Amino acid sequence: MTVLAALLALAGGAALWIRATVLIAVVRGPSMRPAYADGDRLIARRRRSAPRRGDVVVFRNPRPHGVAGSSEGPLLIKRVAAGPAEPAPTGMAAPVVPPGHLAVLGDNPAQSLDSRHLGFIPVANVIAVVVRRIGD
Repeated sequence: MTVLAALLALAGGAALWIRATVLIAVVRGPSMRPAYADGDRLIARRRRSAPRRGDVVVFRNPRPHGVAGSSEGPLLIKRVAAGPAEPAPTGMAAPVVPPGHLAVLGDNPAQSLDSRHLGFIPVANVIAVVVRRIGD
């Protein structure tokens, strides 16, 4: 194998690694204002461990068609308000977040489809944790 072929093979492997561990998420709607606005593009790292309180996460909507009047898609972006065994935010169905679940809330609660409507989110539904906004 030539040096150039070896470098190209290495570069291809690195590109594959980047695609496998990082994703670009686009904010849709006003639910994460003021932190993120509609159309903001975010860099998110695929989840390797359980998200912590304060992390902004990309996760699979557990009920993509089950909330009346919702135009939310199959993936949502919200902030983790509480993790397993932590006190649940006010207005939740249980006083403590159950094992293996998260309570997630939008930064703009008046316009957010979050745990107040969806219930606790399984940690397994979390795809990635937001690292930063593109352009910052």
